[in-house]
Amino acid sequence: MRKIVGRPDLSTLPDLPLPVHIRSSGYNEAEPGWEEYETDKPFVQVFWCVQGQGLFLLPDGEVTLRPGETFFHLPGEIHHHRSCDPAAAWRYYWFTFDGPAAADFMLSYGYSRRSMHSGECPVELFLELEILVRKATLYSQRHALAAAAEILARMGGTDEPAPAEDLVRRCLGLIRLHMRDPELTVADLARKLGVHRTTLNRKFREAMGFGPGEHLDALRLQHALRLLRDTSVSLKEVAEHSGLANQSYFCRLVREATGLTPKRYRERELAAQSGALRS
Repeated sequence: MRKIVGRPDLSTLPDLPLPVHIRSSGYNEAEPGWEEYETDKPFVQVFWCVQGQGLFLLPDGEVTLRPGETFFHLPGEIHHHRSCDPAAAWRYYWFTFDGPAAADFMLSYGYSRRSMHSGECPVELFLELEILVRKATLYSQRHALAAAAEILARMGGTDEPAPAEDLVRRCLGLIRLHMRDPELTVADLARKLGVHRTTLNRKFREAMGFGPGEHLDALRLQHALRLLRDTSVSLKEVAEHSGLANQSYFCRLVREATGLTPKRYRERELAAQSGALRS
């Protein structure tokens, strides 16, 4: 699975006096043996690994990227990447930004030019970037830069969390990694985290304002809507790939969020995309 969301015109910088401009964002799930080689990339690209291992082949050596590690390319660098874990796909989130100050902006963080251990990937920020890049309004461009700056800040590590915060962070990580597993429940999460389900629900709600089950449903729904909007896979496959094997529950979530059945939502989005292309 490969996902790319880019601003409408990649060849021209937006007419907004920002220090850098967010160009694109996405996710890649590269099977063992996958390889990419591209040159003339006029932008900074940031990578955050969540599963498997990837190899960056550089002129002066190699860099291996493992879960929880980050790496970045500067403008003009060759992008030669390879999935190198024979047992698992290499999964990572990424985003790019450009502009005359892009390289200096990235280097100003003082990060290593090799891979860095940055901890748990802030998937929610990468997903937020996708939405903001797609909107391409003046506000979304400014907001996208703020979200990207938060990702860059987290690459350097965060303050040590309190025990309750750590529990919630670990729970969020488990939900992100396993949300497509239809068997995953709040009881499973509590068992994996070594706490009672009631304790997990209470601490999660205190920190987030909603329960872990609600968050799991929201991520599954977000993934399902993206598949409905951007792919042609069957409705059954959309539900299964989003961890919503129960068809009636899948339909109910989509209807509550959009007011439409999954089929009607897909038809509406396809019509909107077709109209945008014609205009």
